[in-house]
Amino acid sequence: MQVSLLSIALLAGNAHAFWRMSCALINTGRIDPIVNPGAISAHAHTIVGASNIGINSTYQSLVNSQCTSCEITADKSAYWTPNLYYQHPNGSFESVPHNGAVAYYLGRGATQSNNTIISPYPKGLKIVSGNKANRRYNATGNTWGNATYPSRPLQDAISFACLAAGPGPETPNMVNVSTCINGLRAQIHFQSCWDGVNLYKTDNSHVAYLSGIDNGVCPPGYPILIPHLFLETGYQIAQVSDTSSGGQFVFSMGDPTGYGFHGDFFNGWDATVQKQAVEQCLSEGGDGSIQACPPLNAVDVNEMASNCPARQSPILEQVDGLLDKLPGCVKITPGPDSATPADMECPAGVPKPSVVTTVDSTPVPTMNPAIGASFGNPGNKYLGCGNDSYQSPLRTLNAANTYLANMTIEYCQTYCNNQGYRFSGVEYGTQCYCDLAVNPSAQFKAGLNLTFGCTMTCPGKPGEICGGPNHIMVFNNTDPNFKPTNNTANSVIQLLTPLKTFPSNYVGCATEGKTGRALNGTSTSSNSMSVEACASACSAYQYYGLEYASQCFCGNGLASGSVILDTKKNAITSSCTKRCAGDFSEVCGGNNLLSVYKNTAYKPIVLPNTAGIYTSRGCVNEGSGGKALQGTNTATDTMTVEYCAAFCKSKSYKFMGIEYGRECYCDNSVQTKTGAALTVCPQGPQLMTCAGDKYSYCGKGGVLQLYST
Repeated sequence: MQVSLLSIALLAGNAHAFWRMSCALINTGRIDPIVNPGAISAHAHTIVGASNIGINSTYQSLVNSQCTSCEITADKSAYWTPNLYYQHPNGSFESVPHNGAVAYYLGRGATQSNNTIISPYPKGLKIVSGNKANRRYNATGNTWGNATYPSRPLQDAISFACLAAGPGPETPNMVNVSTCINGLRAQIHFQSCWDGVNLYKTDNSHVAYLSGIDNGVCPPGYPILIPHLFLETGYQIAQVSDTSSGGQFVFSMGDPTGYGFHGDFFNGWDATVQKQAVEQCLSEGGDGSIQACPPLNAVDVNEMASNCPARQSPILEQVDGLLDKLPGCVKITPGPDSATPADMECPAGVPKPSVVTTVDSTPVPTMNPAIGASFGNPGNKYLGCGNDSYQSPLRTLNAANTYLANMTIEYCQTYCNNQGYRFSGVEYGTQCYCDLAVNPSAQFKAGLNLTFGCTMTCPGKPGEICGGPNHIMVFNNTDPNFKPTNNTANSVIQLLTPLKTFPSNYVGCATEGKTGRALNGTSTSSNSMSVEACASACSAYQYYGLEYASQCFCGNGLASGSVILDTKKNAITSSCTKRCAGDFSEVCGGNNLLSVYKNTAYKPIVLPNTAGIYTSRGCVNEGSGGKALQGTNTATDTMTVEYCAAFCKSKSYKFMGIEYGRECYCDNSVQTKTGAALTVCPQGPQLMTCAGDKYSYCGKGGVLQLYST
């Protein structure tokens, strides 16, 4: 019975064109300048579109709004639907959050010649679809139709899609709403036939539905076919607390069924843009994307929620959060009888909330500097809108950055220039970046170019643009007296330094291990790190690797889970791209990526099995009662296993042992009364290298490396 989005897409692809427009929330409250102009509405609405929406809105005041929460900046129309609430078992009401709506403009309607011409909306056209009093299916009759184009129940203009774990059937009412974990989508078709005379009539008879609601023909007396508007409002059911407690969902007009869902549209389109879009993009073959519609693509901004955030309601009463009753004292009327006006009115004597009258707010012109033009603080010239990404080796500007909720271009220029950075750039509306140079990988385009990416207004100065997602507006301080800093840490200047040729012992760019470091020997870090410095620090290991520009790791093999991503010796194409902190001409890994080298001078450290006349007997854990060998001893900073053997032999002792890397002990027996215990020698780095031979082990503190004749 209901028309799904799939059928819309099929019809659009086979016979009609359309475009799809996203809108963010702009206001909530008892606002309805169509049904209740100049007064407080009976129930609360959720509104998207023009920022200047209020109880006294006119076409001109909408057009003069500072901004719109819809992505097409030329559309200052207002669209609204009822608020949705959850009534808890204790009687309280919790508002259901929602983030906006999606509007489909479709080329619909058929004639005998299949040559229908669609006209743009006239300035100030107002349309209401649905009946807020309905509480049962088909309570208000059918559309007009004939034998060729049959009529259809008016109630079919309304439908609901429960977005649960998987797609479910669309319904004419609200069913099992608490299971809609991915949201409840309320959908409504608007009338597409106009009488050509009236912009609004209180009984809504100035417009009519097509015979099939979403397609068909107009009834007699409605000669003008206008764009078919289909509006989706998404309610975030999962964000409501404890919906399994036995409560119910109810719309703001006291409707727990959904049959009374309705929508309002107040046209505020720029007449020229709308006319061009209707003529070029609601004809055969359109695919629905705004990018495929040149008039709309030129004024398309995806950052509308940031550029035009939600406003405070002009009706000074609470309609969101937790309430003890529905706004306006609306009663819940479950039907099947239709609700009456008395069900949607506060009793006499209940004070009405204060109202703030909206005032025309002429749009702030967006400043669009030309390439090379001075802009902002004195001396700063605009370089253009450039691409940027935190995933690149370095950002477009990399040396310093800051964030400000009320960012302006002038603030960013001051922040960077005061630190000695010549280049400043704004991005994502609230971010500022600085550097001594500009990344040569950046690609700049003139102006702002909405299709390129610099589309977000500056919160602190809406007349300015502060870049966009992954796009940065860059400025250069050309003041001849400007003194740049000599701090090149993290600067893009690193990228401008030519790379040295990678040495032949380079292994490749490796990932870290799954459960620990890829190279799990010793490590060090330094702001003067270079490949040579790391090689020196890891001379006792088979491999060394560099990471995060300043970190060095040593090991005798890559740990489990570490993978060589590539063996490329070009930092531009390799996965490892960070320049070394101490030598910009070298590469020192990346984020969680190691530039791995093999130590060609590596010589394994061993525990000698023999030394002169002595043979290894393992190790002795020293006891608490004294040394295990007590005959005589010596110590030297040039100690080796052979030196200790020669010393003990010269004293005619049967046993010799070494510990602490530099201490030699001799005796004719092991003094077990001290608590000494023979054990297997520890492996590898658990022992100390000899003070005089870094390739041999010489025990360690409390562990004697034991030999005997």
